[in-house]
Amino acid sequence: MHRLVSCLLTVAGCLPAQPAGSHVPVETRVWVATKIYSAIQVYFAHAEGAPQFDLDRDYQGYLKSAFQTDDRRAFDLATMAFIAKLRNGHSGFYDDWLVQQYGQDLGFALQPMGEGWVVVSSRISEVNPGDIVTSVDGKPIDRLYREMEGFIDGSSEMARRRKFGYKVWLWPDNFDLGLANGRHAPIRRRAQTLGEPRSFPFPQGPVSTPKGVGYIQIRSFEQPSFEKAALTQLKALMGAKVILLDVRGNGGGSTPNGLIDALLDRSWRDFRYTTPLFNGHAGAENQVRKAFPQASADPYTKGYLDAFEEFRDAQMITPGTLHPAAPDAYHGKVYLLVDADCASACEDLVEPFKASGRGILVGEATAGSSGQPYYFDFGNGMSFRISSKRYYLPDGSPFEGVGLKPDVEVHLSLDDMKAGRDVVFLKAVELAAKN
Repeated sequence: MHRLVSCLLTVAGCLPAQPAGSHVPVETRVWVATKIYSAIQVYFAHAEGAPQFDLDRDYQGYLKSAFQTDDRRAFDLATMAFIAKLRNGHSGFYDDWLVQQYGQDLGFALQPMGEGWVVVSSRISEVNPGDIVTSVDGKPIDRLYREMEGFIDGSSEMARRRKFGYKVWLWPDNFDLGLANGRHAPIRRRAQTLGEPRSFPFPQGPVSTPKGVGYIQIRSFEQPSFEKAALTQLKALMGAKVILLDVRGNGGGSTPNGLIDALLDRSWRDFRYTTPLFNGHAGAENQVRKAFPQASADPYTKGYLDAFEEFRDAQMITPGTLHPAAPDAYHGKVYLLVDADCASACEDLVEPFKASGRGILVGEATAGSSGQPYYFDFGNGMSFRISSKRYYLPDGSPFEGVGLKPDVEVHLSLDDMKAGRDVVFLKAVELAAKN
C-alpha cells in the first residue's frame, strides 16, 4: 500500500508549500486507524464481495503507509486505499480538508461509454461535451485510471470507473489533456476560469408526453422536499393511464417510503439482507490454530477447530419483508427509466417494482449498492462509513455490484447524446403509447 500511495503522490504532484493543517498528530492517526479496524471487524457485511481482503494482513500494510509520515494528504490516501480494498460502494473514507485543499474542479466531467472516456459536461472553453479523452500528460487515460483505482470505493468495476472523474483530489493540479480529435487542452485547476456548465441538450425539466402519459423526474432523495415534490406531481397525475418515472442519475438519500406506498397497488417483497455475526469466536479459532498446528492436535481439538471453519465471515440472514398494497395507490401502468447512477435509496424505490412486476424498467442496470452504513465522524473533517448490510433480491439472487436489471435494455450512444436524442425516454414513450 505504501507503494500505491507513493505512486499517486507522484502522479498527482505535491504543492510547493504545504497548506495549513497538513500534519496529523500520531495520536489522531492511531485513533482513526484503530476506529476503522474495529468498525470493519464488527460491522462490515460484504466479505463475499471482497474475497481477497484479509483484515489483519491488509491492516498491517495500511499501518506502514499511515505512519510513514505525518503528512495529512498521505494519511488520507493510505486510509482511502485501505477501505477501498473492501470493494463496496457504501464503505469509504472522507476528509473535508483534502477536498478543500485538493478538490479544485477539473473543469469537465467524464463518463465511461462504449466509445471511451467521454466528456459529458464542461466549464472550460478548450474542452467540449462529446470530446473523448485519450491521455493525461501523455499517459493513456486507462492506465491513469488503473493507477488510481486502488483509492476508489465501489461495488463493481463499472461503479469505480464512473467515480473516477469525480475523485478530483486524486488528479494532478496541472496536466495536459489529450483528446481523440488530436487536440490538447492545458488544465490548470487552481488558475483556470470556469464558465457555466455546457452539457448535452437533454431535457432537464418538464417534457412533452402523449395524452394520458405522465412524466415525473426525480434526481435525488437527499432532501425530503424532493420526495414531497414527486408526491405532489403524482397526485396531479392520478388520472393518467401511464406514468413514466425517471430516476436516472439519482444517487439516493433517504428511502422514499411515501412514494413507494403511493405507487404500489399490489403486495411486494422487500430485499432480503445479511448482517455480520460477531466474529470473536472466529478470531479465537485463528489464534488456536496458530498455537496448535493441525499435525499436533488431538482428534477432539481438531474436530473443534474444523467446526469453526464455516463460522468465518458468518452472516445472519433476514428474509425480505412482505409489504401489503396501499389501498389508495395509483393503479395505472408505470415505466421506470433507470441507469447505472441509480443507487442506494433510488434502488430501494425501484426494487418493489422489479420484485412484484408492478412496473417495467427501461434503460440500464442500476448501480447495485446499498447497505445502511455505520458512520463515524471524528470531528476534524475526517469521517468514514462501513456498510453493515448486504442486500439480495427476494429470491436470493445477488444484488450488490449487480444491480436491478432492466426489462427493456437501452443504452445511450455518444451519437445519441450529441444529437440530444434521449433513446431511453423515447423507448419508454413508445412502450407507454401501446397501452
